[in-house]
Amino acid sequence: MKKRIGLIASTTLFASMLLTACSGGNTSSAPASSKAPEAKSAAPVTINWWSWNPDENKAKPFVDKFNASQSEVKVNYKRYEYNDYVKTLKLAMVSGDEVDVFGIQAGAMAKEYTEFSEDLTPYAVKEWGNDWQNRFYDLGLKQLLAGSKTPALPFFNSAAGYLFYNNTLLEKAGLKPPTTYAEWVEYVKVAPSKGINAPFIQGAKDAWQNFDMFIAIANEFAPGKIYEAEAGKAKWTDGDLVKAATTWKDMFQNGIMQNGAYGLSVYPDASDKFAKGETAMIMLGTWHDTRMTKTISANDKKKYGLTTDYEFLAAPFPDLNGDGKPGSLFGGPDVSLAITKESKKKEAAWKFVKWMVSEEAQKMNADVMQIPSIKGIQINDADIGTDRQKANMKQQMKDLENAIGKREFLYPELKTALGDALAMIATGKATPEEGMKNVQTASDKIKK
Repeated sequence: MKKRIGLIASTTLFASMLLTACSGGNTSSAPASSKAPEAKSAAPVTINWWSWNPDENKAKPFVDKFNASQSEVKVNYKRYEYNDYVKTLKLAMVSGDEVDVFGIQAGAMAKEYTEFSEDLTPYAVKEWGNDWQNRFYDLGLKQLLAGSKTPALPFFNSAAGYLFYNNTLLEKAGLKPPTTYAEWVEYVKVAPSKGINAPFIQGAKDAWQNFDMFIAIANEFAPGKIYEAEAGKAKWTDGDLVKAATTWKDMFQNGIMQNGAYGLSVYPDASDKFAKGETAMIMLGTWHDTRMTKTISANDKKKYGLTTDYEFLAAPFPDLNGDGKPGSLFGGPDVSLAITKESKKKEAAWKFVKWMVSEEAQKMNADVMQIPSIKGIQINDADIGTDRQKANMKQQMKDLENAIGKREFLYPELKTALGDALAMIATGKATPEEGMKNVQTASDKIKK
């Protein structure tokens, strides 16, 4: 299939070159004039940027700022919901639709689209020198590299592994976020009697949140072993990973996972319920820190008709292995920017991508609580609501220094197999041992 796509793309490029060649040029000379004609400023080159993230409201300041900063390039942004984006982008790469810059995720998505992405290494070396990689956090950049090639640059970073909670609700009920697995089980049992009818919510309809939960569990029992299994250096049937799968199963039986979890998406279902105070806790990542800002709080009050300023905070993943330490974060580039290899406007596209990873643009990320992709930019806490939330953000920056690994796997087949296994284990259609055996079978068929 990849060869076929490459052939289509190559044929499209050849046809485009042929048409250009056939059109020729105007070789007639203009009549002499005693007065030189007045120079006209050239119209800006328009490039198209597609992605699922950021949303339109968050993208607009970046697009407006870039467009206003110079007159040579104009950016148009088109945003899709994630599932629609994945389908549309595949078609665009085959049909040659006019997309010049596109967003990708690290892992399977980046691997799949490397052949359609311009190698940005020469651009980066020319712009920032041979040590250009030192500008970026390893957490974001290194997960994108394909050998010596750079298919994309990270726009901002993120990490998962936090339990975000509504501290307003918990304080009113006299409760605290759990720090151990036993406390977590006790919390979901006690909370309803304290007025919190939905203690925790999981959008299990979306496989990515299930992956996040399983990675967090697995890294508690055996830090890093899940990545060894992905690489084929450990078995998915390893006792520690089966233990993680057993804990996942137990969560659907001991009340941590709510009834009907697999019928609920993260966005908008679970996220909206959390924002409205209808549930007190959800597992998300640093991308959810914007919920701590006064701006988002005001928007939520207007959007949902709320009368309370909820205080949202992030708690470390509970200690599951009994070592007295909370779980570690894991993450990487949240969204990265690639230039289409077949784009006819590569220089203009690079000018935009380069600006998006500049100090100016990265400070804009920091202003809206997004973790910058380059070093030396501090999060701006001016819009954070409370002193506890400001302290929480500072702690998150420290937690990131000890992040244990990544969120995204390299192989789509493995993600599908793990997602199916987790669903079967959760619904009782497979035992943890059987589920992990199925994942191992899928893993064995992948050329690594």
